[in-house]
Amino acid sequence: MGKLLRAIKIIFRVLLAVLVGGLLVYNVYTMVARSFFGIGMPKLFGYAGATVASGSMADTINTGDFIIIREEEEYAVGDIITFYDDIKLSYTTHRIIAVSDGEYYTKGDANNAQDEFGVPYAAVVGKVVGVWRGFGFFVSFLQSPLGLFAVAACGIVLWLVPEIVTEVIRKTKNGKET
Repeated sequence: MGKLLRAIKIIFRVLLAVLVGGLLVYNVYTMVARSFFGIGMPKLFGYAGATVASGSMADTINTGDFIIIREEEEYAVGDIITFYDDIKLSYTTHRIIAVSDGEYYTKGDANNAQDEFGVPYAAVVGKVVGVWRGFGFFVSFLQSPLGLFAVAACGIVLWLVPEIVTEVIRKTKNGKET
């Protein structure tokens, strides 16, 4: 029984270290890429992620959803792309409705009219390949100072839980023997 508990404790701690460590490394990577290198949407292995801040793509993609974006060689009419908007100085995610003269013409699914400008190929971050409904609120929290503190605090508490459980079991077992 003691060996099984030790094995479970080790597995739990390894999984916890990977999860908490991964979250912290991702947050630090994102912060450094944005702050020091001016990369607004850092990519990892050709993928990026973002929290949706507007309803221009509702019902396909809603405010608070988390989108996964993959960089591709080319994009076609019907693809949902994320691009840097030089006018708004922010990232926008809209559907391609036409391609002409080296530019994509886009429109938000919930908008009445197409965007007033063409998107140069170089401005495209990538194609939306995944949507996690509502998960963007959680990701935004994790990227805040309070969220980073919460991840670290939960990691410490969860690291200690197996020790506490083991000690309670040991004391219970010793109490029964006497």
